[in-house]
Amino acid sequence: MRPMKQGRWHDAVIARELAGHAAFTLIELLVVIAIIAILAAILLPVMDQARQKAWQTSCLNNHKQLAMAWCIYKDDNKGNLVIDDPRTPALGGTNYPSWVYGNLTDPTDATNTLLIQWGLLYPDVNNIAVYHCPADTVADLDPANHDRSYSMQPQLAFYENEVQTSVEPDYPAMYSESQIHVTSPSATLVFLDESPVSINDGFFSVDIIATEWGTDFPAYWHTHGGNFSFADGHAEFWRWRDEFTASPDPNSGDPPYADLARIQADLGYVKQ
Repeated sequence: MRPMKQGRWHDAVIARELAGHAAFTLIELLVVIAIIAILAAILLPVMDQARQKAWQTSCLNNHKQLAMAWCIYKDDNKGNLVIDDPRTPALGGTNYPSWVYGNLTDPTDATNTLLIQWGLLYPDVNNIAVYHCPADTVADLDPANHDRSYSMQPQLAFYENEVQTSVEPDYPAMYSESQIHVTSPSATLVFLDESPVSINDGFFSVDIIATEWGTDFPAYWHTHGGNFSFADGHAEFWRWRDEFTASPDPNSGDPPYADLARIQADLGYVKQ
């Protein structure tokens, strides 16, 4: 056999030495795992925050589309506001027109997209996805099992079974654009995110003289805040002032509740 050339012999020695060090030691492996864990602990909250921000932005866009549809309906109907009579049965009842129908506590209604499509605003917002917030994934209601996340404030064209109705008799509801004059359009709330704990019909009940939340609660999925849209067509995010609002039970603290008072101030109530 001919002797191995010097270069090839040298390469073979290096290859054997490298082969001897190819595997990680246990300590090296633990160090790598620790570094990965640290990076994950740093990056995961940042990624979750970015996802929450994206959901919030998408939800704001939904609000803007709904608010603009509300404005278009008003302008196309001589200043008359879109009717909010969601408690009327959509099937077999009086079937009085409303911006949306259905009771989301009823599993049949919760996934019946026709109850949105029959609504008065659907011709201008004919996308079912616009009625559902992408962050609406909390509590016991699976987002796949209810199609709507938004409700309308109680003072705008509220009917109940074809009858004009008010939450508080001393503060009658408003049925035309001309009746909105206590607050400006940019300050008059129209739609808001409702908590999956309380959402049922398309009506958000708030009593002007109440010091505690009633049966309807604002949503708490947007990082301690909620989205709102207004009578001029714009939408904005409100960060909750009370820690209790960002929970399934906003009445768990002690009144007065700052967030409730803030919403009451933007409902445009007119005392008779």
